[in-house]
Amino acid sequence: MKKIVFALIMITGITCFVIACSRREEVPTVETKVYFVDSEMNRLLPYSENIIDADAEHQVSAVVDKLIAGHDDNDKIRRLLPDKRSCISTSVIDNIAYVDLSSEIARELPCSRDIEKLVIYQIVDSVAGVKGIRFVKFTVDGEVKQDFMGFYDMRNTYKYVYPE
Repeated sequence: MKKIVFALIMITGITCFVIACSRREEVPTVETKVYFVDSEMNRLLPYSENIIDADAEHQVSAVVDKLIAGHDDNDKIRRLLPDKRSCISTSVIDNIAYVDLSSEIARELPCSRDIEKLVIYQIVDSVAGVKGIRFVKFTVDGEVKQDFMGFYDMRNTYKYVYPE
C-alpha cells in the first residue's frame, strides 16, 4: 500500500512539473533594446531582446542580466562586462534606476576614456529603455564615488544618449 501511495505522489509531482513547464509560452514578455558594443566600430548598437513583462525593477534586472550574458557566440559583439551576475546589482526608486558596479569590472578592462564611456552608456541606454525609467545613477562597490575608471564623474545622474 505504501508503494502505491508513493507512486501516486511521484506521478502527481511529475504531472504538475510537466504542466508548469508547458505554460512557459504564456508568460507575457516585452521587447526592449539592449545595447552591445560592436567589435569593429567600437560603438553601441541596439539589439532587440525579450524580457518578462513585470514591474520596472524586475525589468531593469532582466536587462542587466542580458548585458551580462552578452552574445559570446557573435564575433561582431565585444564583451565589456564580465560574465558574473555578482558584478552588477540594481534597484529602482521612482523613475531612477540605481546601478551598483563592482570595481572588479574596471580592473578587467583596458584603462581608456572610450571604454569607460561605452560601459556607462551600454548600461544607461539599455536600462533607460525600460518603461518608467528616465535616469540612471551609479554607485561603485556600494558607495557613491567620483570615479569608476578615472574619466567620468559617477556621481552624475545619467540619461539615455543616442549611440554615436
